Parts: sequence; structure tokens; C-alpha cells
Amino acid sequence: MSEMDQHDLAQLERSFIQMKRRMDSEWSKGNYGLNALQGRILFRLFEDGPQKASALAEQLYITPGAVTGIADKLLEMELIERDRAEDDRRVVILSATEAGGELAQKLREKRRAVSEKMFSGLSSEDVRELTRLFDKINQNMDAANAQEHEE
Repeated sequence: MSEMDQHDLAQLERSFIQMKRRMDSEWSKGNYGLNALQGRILFRLFEDGPQKASALAEQLYITPGAVTGIADKLLEMELIERDRAEDDRRVVILSATEAGGELAQKLREKRRAVSEKMFSGLSSEDVRELTRLFDKINQNMDAANAQEHEE
């Protein structure tokens, strides 16, 4: 890459980090005692229903061990339940409790409010272009990861 490309990528990285920090800061305001990842897991269980812990890990790009630790905290808060699959007791199934579902609905509203705050100055065209670029970045990451696994 040229020097100009390196400068542009460094600026993009700084901007992305700043945006991520601001998102985290917004999330931490009135977060109902959950961090962002705990909220994402609870929300996935509420939206998609009971799931294997390993499936959640894959969806969220985290390790199964991380899901276990987060699930332990959510269990302690009585927001989720942990069961074993009847056909294979080694398989852990997580599901939202009634209290977890109620909190997930509040999290949905919070996510909407944060998104509106973040993207309020963007036109519909800007949002579509940003979505296109994020999708392209995700495709690049998927392709690079697939190539790493082949090697």
C-alpha cells in the first residue's frame, strides 16, 4: 500500500475506534446492570428463542468459554435459564426467562434510541452506503478467515 493509503487507513481506524468508544459510552448510560455483550446475548435469546451456547458463541464471534462466563452472570441475575439437551446431556441450551424477556424489550428500545442518536444526521442514501461498506468489510473478514483455516 502507498503512504497515502496507510495514512487513510490509520485515520479510518482512529475514527472507527472513536465511534466504538462512543457507542460503548452510550450503552453504559442506564444499561440495566448489563455490559454490551451480556445485553447482546440476552437479546439474541429473546429474539431467536432457546439456543445452544455454542451457536451463540458462533453468532457473536466469541469463544464458547466467554458465553459460559456471561451466561453464569445472566443466570445469577435470573435473566436466563440453562438446560441440557435431552438427546445429548453435554449440549447446553440457554433461554431467556420472563424477566429476561422484559429487559430485552427495554434493550430493544435503548438500541433504537442509540441508533437514532448516532445516525440522525445521515440521509437514507448515506445509511445504505454505510451498510454496503460494512457488509463489504464483513465479507472481507469472512474470506480472510476462511483462507486462514484452509492453510
